[in-house]
Amino acid sequence: MYALVVATMLSVSTEPAMPVMVSSYSTLKKCRVELLVVAKELEYVLVTSPLLGYAAQKESEDKTTIAFCVKNIESI
Repeated sequence: MYALVVATMLSVSTEPAMPVMVSSYSTLKKCRVELLVVAKELEYVLVTSPLLGYAAQKESEDKTTIAFCVKNIESI
């Protein structure tokens, strides 16, 4: 099982918020397809992160929100 996870990093906070699982998928391909849909509908930018792999990211003045797929939600 793969999970689509969203994490928000605030520039004014000293502690990062815990990532939130949005939904789960049986394959990595299905998760990444949903990631593409989310990126298009919510106007996120698609990025490739060395740490997270394929991800969708949106930046504003005070926060950065990133969505990505993980295999094991307990390992984040």
